Amino acid sequence: MNIVRRFGIALSFISLTVAVQPVFAQENMPVDLTGTWRWFAHEDWHERAAGPDPGRYWGIPLNDAARMRADAYAEDWIYTSALLQCRPRGPTIQPLGLDPMQIEKIEDPLSRQVVAYRISFEKTGGGTMVWLDGRPRPSEYAAHTWDGFSTGKFRGDMLEITTTHLKESYVSRNGVPSSFRTTVISYVYLEEPYLHWTFTVIDPDYLTEPLVRSATYVRAPTLRLPPYPCQPVAPQAPGEKYKVPHYLPGENPYLTESAVKFRVPIEGIRGGAETIYPEWRAIGSKLAPPASQYTYKAVYADASTHIAELADAQPKNPPAYDKVQGLHVSGNIYVIGGAGGNIAASIGGDGIFLVDSGAGAASDKVLAVIRQLTQVSKPSDAGMQSASPFASPWMATHSFGEPAIRMIINTTGNPDHVGGNVNIRRSPLFKPVGDPIGNNLNLQVVAHEMVQRRMIETNAEELLVPTDTYFGDRYNLYRFLNNEAVQLFHMPRGVTDGDSFVWFRRSDVIATGDIYNSDIYPPIDVDKGGSIDGVIEALIKLVDMCATDYMSQGGTMIIPGHGWVSDAADVGDYRDMMIVIRDRIQSMIDRNMSIDQVKAAKPTMDYDPLYGRRTGVTAHFVEAVYRSLKEKKTR
Repeated sequence: MNIVRRFGIALSFISLTVAVQPVFAQENMPVDLTGTWRWFAHEDWHERAAGPDPGRYWGIPLNDAARMRADAYAEDWIYTSALLQCRPRGPTIQPLGLDPMQIEKIEDPLSRQVVAYRISFEKTGGGTMVWLDGRPRPSEYAAHTWDGFSTGKFRGDMLEITTTHLKESYVSRNGVPSSFRTTVISYVYLEEPYLHWTFTVIDPDYLTEPLVRSATYVRAPTLRLPPYPCQPVAPQAPGEKYKVPHYLPGENPYLTESAVKFRVPIEGIRGGAETIYPEWRAIGSKLAPPASQYTYKAVYADASTHIAELADAQPKNPPAYDKVQGLHVSGNIYVIGGAGGNIAASIGGDGIFLVDSGAGAASDKVLAVIRQLTQVSKPSDAGMQSASPFASPWMATHSFGEPAIRMIINTTGNPDHVGGNVNIRRSPLFKPVGDPIGNNLNLQVVAHEMVQRRMIETNAEELLVPTDTYFGDRYNLYRFLNNEAVQLFHMPRGVTDGDSFVWFRRSDVIATGDIYNSDIYPPIDVDKGGSIDGVIEALIKLVDMCATDYMSQGGTMIIPGHGWVSDAADVGDYRDMMIVIRDRIQSMIDRNMSIDQVKAAKPTMDYDPLYGRRTGVTAHFVEAVYRSLKEKKTR
């Protein structure tokens, strides 16, 4: 065999060997960001550690609603609440923190493709998953977390991360808030041994324009993140009532401290987008800093102070109920949102048990969602299943039959929570527990007796009215439903005098009705026995009922009357907001201000971007708080 032929054969073998080599789908990923990273010191490190002084908001394009919240902030607030003592930094500020960071790849075990990066900081509640596989964002009713939900994609060698579904947090440790509607867009770029992190905070509630920030990390191969076993301590002595340290409007004595210390005009210290740009230097040079510290009386007047008025000016169109959807919460429990008030649904072998029924006009869509949720079979084991629904005893008894709605529990008598009682009870899906003809136990609609009494007093339609009631402070359903205990807790003097919490014990989910709403103020009805103090007491009890997983999130899940699925941390924010607003209005009553004067003073202005965006809710809430406090004073 000549040398030419030998070379040809060898070349053929080489070509064949190359041809059968596996193709690595992601071998050309732009960069490898994995490793441990140490924060690289900058000249503003002191801003990133203990945080800036009270009232110093320079460099932040905040609006007046954010200023008002920050002006009211007292530093010992976080120590008073066990839910805040271990609160981690969120993506709105975390890269500016002093924490080391670890980045890991998450691979699909079959394809071996990288589907996510897990990014962990020392003082966070766990690794942030940055999904690279194009998965959609969660439902608008999905729970919010400290880290949020993040997706990523590479733009050249730069990783772009988009984060939503964040809890309410902060952009500065002196009280400047970030809302639960915030989106954070981050850009991560590797320039060995440095990792550059630039992130933009987009907050429609508290910022007038995006806030751009940056940080630098340096590779630290031998570094390992230490554990962070943060354990909150009891903030109150036994028997002491929960309170929120805060300053009433115009009473914070420390807002000018930084202006005096750094000899900067108060207009510069107060921040805002206009103070960020070079043109402001000429304006600021003509302003004099304060000679000594004094109690600054702020005037809040920008567009963020008119959220409630803008909401009230919108046309009052009837709800369309065109986005009714179901979402799994925990265990057997689902939430059905978009049908008026939220509906909790326990779905299992015993049938379907509903907490509230939504608005009457949405009933057809609610029933359609219930059918959809019950078509998802969940076999009791992970063994192989035949395509035939009758191939096993389990599939034969759980195969796509019409769902049976056994019972409705009403948390309140408000129409958007009980309006569906009539249509659901008329539906062929409604097959209640007990004998509907005889005199045997026949639980159909259960509520506190005050809900039934008020419906009867107003001559409500018979099928709307609860068939069974309870009278005490709690009520246990007579048997386990879908393999778990169900308990009702009466919350007197809450939104009304007949409100209930419903606790599914094994799933550890509590449906709250209108006492807690994640995106609107509670619709307190003073004429039906509601009061602000009763709502606060109920929220304090609700937090006490919850067990959190880690860093005040997760654990017991909360289905609010309106808004997304929550946990104790979200309820804690709502509780604290109620106390702050209660204290402000009480102070105005003590100064003999009329209801018109109180409304004109806008005591809810800094919270309206979060909870006052629906027509009429703010005015109703302020008046209800005023009336309940005024009537308490005269008793």
